[in-house]
Amino acid sequence: MFNIGIVELLVISFFLIIFIKPEEVPKIFKQAGLLYRKLNSYVSNIKYEFSNIENIDLNKQKKSLKKTKKNKKL
Repeated sequence: MFNIGIVELLVISFFLIIFIKPEEVPKIFKQAGLLYRKLNSYVSNIKYEFSNIENIDLNKQKKSLKKTKKNKKL
């Protein structure tokens, strides 16, 4: 998902050492992981809802097509 190479990891770790206390690094990574999990869950829920909306719309279109075909046959 993220194309992070060794150089990027070194830059990130350099800034972590400079700006953040070493005791706080695990807490920050834990919070970042929880945030990522929540965002991923929200995105998957939104995708699921949109797919349901599309399926409902497709079913309505199929029903209306069947009705028009029946009306044309009569």
